[in-house]
Amino acid sequence: MATSMSSTLDEEQVKVLLKSGASLVKTKPSFSFDSKCLFCGFGCLVKVFSTSSGECIRELRGHEGQVTGLIINPKNRLQLLSCSLDKTVIQWDYSDGVLLKRFWASAPLLAIYPLDSSENDVLCLQQSPKKGLSELVAFSLSPTPRNKLAARTLLQHCTQDSRQCAVGARGEYVVRVNDRELVVKSIMKDKFAKHLLERDKKFTCVTCHPDDYCIATGTKEGKIFFWWNFLNPKKVVNTVNHWHALPVLDLCFSLEGSYLLSGGHECVLVKWQYNSTQKDFKPRLGAPINHVNCSRDNTMYAVCHDDNVIHLISSNFDILQVYQGLTKGQLISQVNDPIPMGMMCDPKTKSLVMNGKPGHIQFYSVHQDKQLFNLDIVCQNYISPENLQKPTTVTEVVCADFDSSGYWLATVEYWDDGVMTPEIRLKFWEFSEQSQSYVLNTTVERAHEKRILNLRSRPTLLPSRKDPHPMMVTSSSDGKFKMWSLVDDTDIHRSNQKWSCESVGFYRDLPAGETAFSEDGSLLAVAFNSTITLWDPTNNLLKRTLIDNLKDKPIRHLKFGNHGCAHLLVSANQKGMTVWNLLSCTVLWSVGLKCSVLVEDPCSDIMAVITNQSDLHVFKPSEPSPIYSHNAICSCDIISAVFIPHTQKSQFESSRSLSWQSSSQLYFFTRDQDLLTLSLQGDEADEKKNVVSIEQNVPQTALSLLMAGKKKSIEQSGTQSELTSSGSRRSTSFLKELLVTAPHVQPPVTFLCKPFIQALLTRKKSSKTDVDKDEEEDSDSEETEDESESTDLDSDMEVDQQNQSKLKTSSDTQSTNTVVQRIKREDSSLSDEETVNTILKMNVDWFSNCLKP
Repeated sequence: MATSMSSTLDEEQVKVLLKSGASLVKTKPSFSFDSKCLFCGFGCLVKVFSTSSGECIRELRGHEGQVTGLIINPKNRLQLLSCSLDKTVIQWDYSDGVLLKRFWASAPLLAIYPLDSSENDVLCLQQSPKKGLSELVAFSLSPTPRNKLAARTLLQHCTQDSRQCAVGARGEYVVRVNDRELVVKSIMKDKFAKHLLERDKKFTCVTCHPDDYCIATGTKEGKIFFWWNFLNPKKVVNTVNHWHALPVLDLCFSLEGSYLLSGGHECVLVKWQYNSTQKDFKPRLGAPINHVNCSRDNTMYAVCHDDNVIHLISSNFDILQVYQGLTKGQLISQVNDPIPMGMMCDPKTKSLVMNGKPGHIQFYSVHQDKQLFNLDIVCQNYISPENLQKPTTVTEVVCADFDSSGYWLATVEYWDDGVMTPEIRLKFWEFSEQSQSYVLNTTVERAHEKRILNLRSRPTLLPSRKDPHPMMVTSSSDGKFKMWSLVDDTDIHRSNQKWSCESVGFYRDLPAGETAFSEDGSLLAVAFNSTITLWDPTNNLLKRTLIDNLKDKPIRHLKFGNHGCAHLLVSANQKGMTVWNLLSCTVLWSVGLKCSVLVEDPCSDIMAVITNQSDLHVFKPSEPSPIYSHNAICSCDIISAVFIPHTQKSQFESSRSLSWQSSSQLYFFTRDQDLLTLSLQGDEADEKKNVVSIEQNVPQTALSLLMAGKKKSIEQSGTQSELTSSGSRRSTSFLKELLVTAPHVQPPVTFLCKPFIQALLTRKKSSKTDVDKDEEEDSDSEETEDESESTDLDSDMEVDQQNQSKLKTSSDTQSTNTVVQRIKREDSSLSDEETVNTILKMNVDWFSNCLKP
């Protein structure tokens, strides 16, 4: 395949982005001072979540590397400090999302800790020149030339894990653990102390009591050691608490130090009472716990899990919120093969569908960067192993596919521990409009004798409608492929439908592999090693066989073209890719390409192929020359890819966008479990998300606004009509807020009247020029009224000139506003308070009429 591009875009203009699905749990989260916000590192971003609603209310952009540490500024409670691998510390005003200052370090920063003994100093874990090690250094955030941080080293030979360093009570000492060594340094006395564990034991994490001179350490054996008098190695005192059977991954004291939180591989949060053996548990959290943090008011705990989930748990162990990113595999089997079923696009929600928790598939919206839900396929709880060296075998979803409309979902689950007989289940799920989820319809035990390798659904010409006769095909290494269809299963007790095997096909006792349906569903292609067979899916008759030139390698990818290329069939294996013309049953073109991923765009005739060297080629099956090529798009192996249609296509039709991504966006998944995509440089800066203002006080209600006497100022506009319309809208909004408040909690009507009138008042003229301008506008409006008396009156001046007698009988808000304008014109020196009193003396019947039901 030629490597030249037909597109005019330069390869340097295209950037590989971690656009969604980044890890939420690599960095320890931090609470705001008032516990209303939770800050989480998300790749190069800092996400601000609301602890009350659970929504992401702001994204802080400024770092160019992975965010590694987050703390509240000790000098200003409304500011956030973040450090990153880009060698910077950024000071944020998180309520407004403003980057205040940027400080530069000399090396990548791995963590940041507050130092209570100094208002301007913070501690950072800075990467050391020695491979795999770091240094604990102190930085001063005082203004310096070019904002360069002057480092003062406190501890050396630290690991690069932020959980293995801590700051002691009131910042008087620092501590680190490395292997079986515990080192403590007194900052005030400049004194070191070293302690060692027994052989074959190892520290995993460390934390310090906020007030007492006590250090808590976790070990690989699941024990928690408490250390006192640690600056004197000969007189050190320690005690042991032991509940965990697996390594303790993180420890955290509450702010006052009365409780210690611990978590590990058991998926259980343990709450220890300080200086006591009493403890409480929050079990079955779903995945190993790698970070724990406590809010300042000790009412909430942020618990991070290896599968990219953060649970917000109350002090009573009630789950308040769940912050869910793209679920990532954390088991040994999942690390080796994170997504055995690959990636798909849900036809209904246009979301990404892939493996999630063990035995689950997840629906993830790449447009909102938010997980929609997890669907439990195997219905089995995950149980942590007794020994990490011998993990338990879990049932995994290995194949899945939707029908064209998204109303039917088929899944294949597989379990094999190497000792017992493997378990194979084929399940069919029906979408329920009532629950807005998938409900199990049919379960088939051992649908094939051996493992099912492929599962595909037959497309329809009207994908937006539910197919009355859906069909699925499965292929297995037992040499057979089976056609499954929906049949009637109604009896005297109920009306029902179920899935049943309609026919079975095979070819020369060869193992069946990849399958594919044509765009209209009239043709089925099944690969048997290097032979492609074409079948009529209606009656399961063999129509034609195609022999690939590369006979020594089995076909691993088989795709029909779409739209204008529907008559073409693309096959690929480890040695090359071939395009077949089915009208003549001949090879159209072929290329020697080691293909690892082949994916088609459902909205166009575009296809993308990714090689073993992570080279990307975008092409049309009808043309041998690529539309776009990009060499080494990723340093890691790419194991799957998918095209996700755009929800708002108008945003991607500009000339600055990649032309071949005008209908759908290409996403690819790496073995390191990163979800990446291609975009032009600068496009990510143009994306604007809706942000919500962060309230620093108690949430406001209609009654609290009324009791506080809050006034909303009206912006001065160029014409008097704009003033009138804005005043009417404001008074209407105020009246709605007043009427929706429960009557039994409202103050007396006499108290409500004056604030309501004050809300109708406009800003008083501050200069004589403004008064003269109003008089000119009054005269202009009178002339307009004489020309057309039948038109509606748009300004308060016209209402006053036409009919002053209607002021006493009118009860609507616009007439009341007219009274206010007239009084202010008659005596501009009157204050707002005097104006209100004048109106009340004239007439208050309108207010009573408004309050009548």
